Amino acid sequence: MAEKSLARRIVTAFVLMTLVVAGVFSLSVLMAMSYVEEQYATYSLNKQLDDILNALDRGRPFHLDQDMALYVVGADGQPPLPAWLGKVRPGFQEAYRDDKEYHVMVRDLDGKRYALLLDQEELDRREDILKMILAAAFMLSVLAAWGLGLLMARRVIAPVTRLSDQVQHREQLLTAAPPLAADYAPDEVGRLAAAFDATLGQLRQALERERFFTSDVSHELRTPLMVIASSCELLLEQGLADARQQNQIRRILASCMEMRELVETFLDLARAPESQSRGDGGEAGLHEVAGELIDRFRGEAVARGLDLSLAREGDDAGRYPAPLLRAVLSNLLRNAIHYTDRGYVRLVLRPGGFSVCDSGVGIPTAERETMFRPFVRGDTSRGDGLGLGLSLVQRICQRQGWRIRLDEHKDGGCEFRVDFSSS
Repeated sequence: MAEKSLARRIVTAFVLMTLVVAGVFSLSVLMAMSYVEEQYATYSLNKQLDDILNALDRGRPFHLDQDMALYVVGADGQPPLPAWLGKVRPGFQEAYRDDKEYHVMVRDLDGKRYALLLDQEELDRREDILKMILAAAFMLSVLAAWGLGLLMARRVIAPVTRLSDQVQHREQLLTAAPPLAADYAPDEVGRLAAAFDATLGQLRQALERERFFTSDVSHELRTPLMVIASSCELLLEQGLADARQQNQIRRILASCMEMRELVETFLDLARAPESQSRGDGGEAGLHEVAGELIDRFRGEAVARGLDLSLAREGDDAGRYPAPLLRAVLSNLLRNAIHYTDRGYVRLVLRPGGFSVCDSGVGIPTAERETMFRPFVRGDTSRGDGLGLGLSLVQRICQRQGWRIRLDEHKDGGCEFRVDFSSS
């Protein structure tokens, strides 16, 4: 029942209620009919037997209907009752002979036993007709309940369906969207529409705050990052710092550029898909971004005693949003380096996608699906990360229509495989 639609549940309720009511009514009629039949037969046979006995006392002839019979047994038992009437007792009862049913009234008087019989064939025929009428009325009641249930369900569900369509309409989130409750009567559906108005109003306010927030973030963060980047470039051009300081400045500049791309990535993810900007950070090829990130992470990999390498299984001619592709690749490479103690981390490029493989301990099959959830970390003893890297990667892939999955590498460890086509 829980999986059925509301309209079907209303129809089912109508039919079940009719089944119960009509069934109880039909059963009551049959029981009443049986009771009335027995009472009437008892009264009728008693009266008929009284008339027969009065006629016999006066020596007058008496009349029996063609469906009636009279048996009289003397004190000495002669003539005896037929064998099929041998067990009758005084009073009203039923007897059977050759699949025929008889009403029998037995009375003992002056040492004699009188047994008056009434053939029930005609009465049974009328009972069968009445039962057929009851069965037909029962079926008609069920059909009528089904039709009435359909009609009522449509009338009851119509405003709910209409409200559902209005709530799902995208324009309902616009600030100028008219209230829903004004179109409905002040009943349960009207109160539901008013609740939707209140909820949608809060959602509009939240979306408006988010829109202003993303706009402010876009403006407020870009400006100081641009100042930091330009200051680093100016220091490098002036050549006032020694070699060690220049390396530190270049690291600051690289981190600043990475932060700018992350800001662009988060802003793109915060926007609606149809309003997403894909050209703010430009486009780049897979091999360009891969080579750049391999150079960036090589120092960290060497410091951990890992072999970071780039392998190509073919050329990919596609062009992709550079900030998003860089965010996916950098998070996967950083994650692989962080959770690999020894061995290698390998970035494999192929037409239509890439894989990041490592020789780490791997991830159990039962935990692989949870690794893409926010705030889920592989090994909590390694650093203070929040576990947002893989969640960010999955969100970017979903936004771009890319497909990402986590498999066990043939040499052990993990393989994060990204395909730019989701098919």
